[in-house]
Amino acid sequence: MILQVWRYAYGGAKIMALKSYLLTPQDYHFLLRARNLEDLLGFLRTTVYGPVLAGWDWRVAGAEAELSRLLFGDLAQAFFKVGRGLKQRERRFLQVLAGRLVAENLKVVLRALHQGVPPAQAAGRLLPLGKLTPLNFPAMLQQRTIPELAAYLAPTPWGAPLNRGLPRFLREQNLFPLEMSLDLWVFDYLWEGLKHLSRADRKIAGQLLGTMADITNIVWAGRFRDIYGFPGEETYQYLIAAGSFRRPRDRRALAFAVSVADMVAHLPLRAYQVLLQGSAQGTEVEARLMHHWLATLERILRRPPFQIGLPMTYLFLKELELHNLITLITGKLLNLPAEAIAPLLQRRGAGG
Repeated sequence: MILQVWRYAYGGAKIMALKSYLLTPQDYHFLLRARNLEDLLGFLRTTVYGPVLAGWDWRVAGAEAELSRLLFGDLAQAFFKVGRGLKQRERRFLQVLAGRLVAENLKVVLRALHQGVPPAQAAGRLLPLGKLTPLNFPAMLQQRTIPELAAYLAPTPWGAPLNRGLPRFLREQNLFPLEMSLDLWVFDYLWEGLKHLSRADRKIAGQLLGTMADITNIVWAGRFRDIYGFPGEETYQYLIAAGSFRRPRDRRALAFAVSVADMVAHLPLRAYQVLLQGSAQGTEVEARLMHHWLATLERILRRPPFQIGLPMTYLFLKELELHNLITLITGKLLNLPAEAIAPLLQRRGAGG
């Protein structure tokens, strides 16, 4: 414990200070009740997001894409700020955690090459990750085809997932297998990254990543069944072997469930069965799982701050907050009433 205190004494205090800048329930109250987008942006200028959104013009073409770039650029900066307060091995793990953002940029490159978007135009859709990754995204956009991109990335860890999904892409000319290959590989990458941590931190980080994998598996399985109409065998290939679904039989039960009720009845953990009991449709399942994720993060925050769960939780909450801001701003752009926007937000409780 003394060693953990030493490793997190400065970093923990720094992250607690950063956490104090997250939006409060009162902030959301005012944001939801803003009369229009100008009022909403005016209120955001009084928060930590004032400098982030300075100069953003919602009236110009491509404003939505630029909004995402600005906000997720702020998330990249949050990774830097958190990392500067940590020791080397914990900082290395955060770089692994940032792999989820790197994967999103790779998807931007894949879509640009597939759709023939000019490199200069596609570059405007990239998240500004800076030194979070050594990958050269502008150079990737200069590749002429997706097979050339896979060859370009072959010397990097990102080459393997692209090459794994490449044969099916070439047969079907559909990006979905490539994007899913990236997503699945990222979870393997995160799990492998646990080796950088101490035993105590591995346990906490593993619990968080396991819960994330569980939620992702349940959400994916429901969407693949109800929205895309995938057969069970295909869904099974796209599930993550982590968390409560390490065993193939548990992933198969999830993949081959014929309804929400059937899925809930065969979940491997009783806690998930209780949580989702009575859910009538996929949207309700996803809403309950998101509440469960927020509750999991809050439990980590209540622990002593000398552990890897604190920076992980802060960064996850920061990411959720950015999605909330995009939802709020988009809702105001569409002139939606507060009553329509509020249920779409993923917010911490007043005691959080």
